Order: sequence, then structure tokens, then C-alpha cells
Amino acid sequence: MLEFYWFMGTSQTFSHLFELQYQMILTENNINEHSIKGLIGERTNIEPKKLKAIGSASFFLKSFVNKSDKTDLLRTDSKCNFEKYSDGLLLRANFSNRLTAIPIPKTKLNSIHLIRGEETIDPFFLSPMWVLLKLGTSKLIARYFRFRLHEYSIGEMELKLKTKHYEMEFIANGYIFERQKCFFEGLGYGEKITIIEKPVANNTYSK
Repeated sequence: MLEFYWFMGTSQTFSHLFELQYQMILTENNINEHSIKGLIGERTNIEPKKLKAIGSASFFLKSFVNKSDKTDLLRTDSKCNFEKYSDGLLLRANFSNRLTAIPIPKTKLNSIHLIRGEETIDPFFLSPMWVLLKLGTSKLIARYFRFRLHEYSIGEMELKLKTKHYEMEFIANGYIFERQKCFFEGLGYGEKITIIEKPVANNTYSK
């Protein structure tokens, strides 16, 4: 009977230690491919024929909650990006040249919400942007030919990520929303990924 309780206690201890490894925030001294591979598998390499994105653009961290350890935190305003691995994501963060990383196994990921910023389209008659839109050019291209600031604007995009152990919120330039949408949809995480595109707040342009 004592052996049974010893076995159960040992089993629970190993289970607890196994779970703790998924809560680690890696610092510069222990960011290495060996430790990362044990948690989220192999780094995804670029396939020349497909040219799919294997990493995100830069986001800025605005909120971070560690549900398990209130003292182990990422600094807000850290510059962050995500890298695709075979069994999850690697979040890399840089604050004042101090590097940290969080491996996020797919099995521990609850949800990712990517939210497009509010958009305004207001080109004036015969402006370069107005002409391009009249010719059927995508607004994603035409907006770079605005002559005045009011002709086009888009708010910051938001990224909200929840895992078993963390909750994080990020912001990034709204101009790069489409590329980030492709990256996160391309992860193949199904219902864990939600893309929210807000309607245009003010669209004075009409064909």
C-alpha cells in the first residue's frame, strides 16, 4: 500500500513538473532550439514552391497576464513576433534589447483573435487615389497614392491570444493586416483562429 501511495505521489510530481515546462518564459540564456523543440517541435522552413509565411510581422505587447505565476511576466511595449513550429508557435519578445521567448504548444492554445482597425476612405475628386479606385485598383494599392491624409486611414489592428497559462493583447500597424491574416489563417488551427474585420467607418467614395 505504501508503494502505491509513493507511486501515485511520484506520478503526480512528474505530471506537475511536465506541466511546468509549458509555463516557462525563456530568457536569453536558455533560448535554444533543443529546449524549444521539446515543447513545440521543429521550426517550419520556407517551401520555395509555396512561399507561405512562417512568421508574423512585429506586434507591440499591450497586456500580459500569467495565470500561473504572477511574478513571471513580459514587459508591456515589448516588440514581439510569432514563428511557426510543427507543434505550435514561438513568441519572441524584445524589450530594450533584452530577449525573451514563450513556446506556445498548439494543445495549450485556446484562441487567437485578429481584429482589423477601423478604416476611412475619403478621396477627393480627381486625386490620384480617386482615379485609381475609379479604374478598379484595389484600395490596398490605391491608398499609397493618397495626396492628403484624410483620403485614407486605418486604425491599429489588435491581436488577442489566450492559452491555458497566458492571456496577451497586442497592437500593430493596420496597413499590414492582410499579411497577418494570411499568416494566422495559414496555421491550420481551425476554430481557434477568429478574424474580425470591422466595417468601413466612413466611405465617401462611390464608383
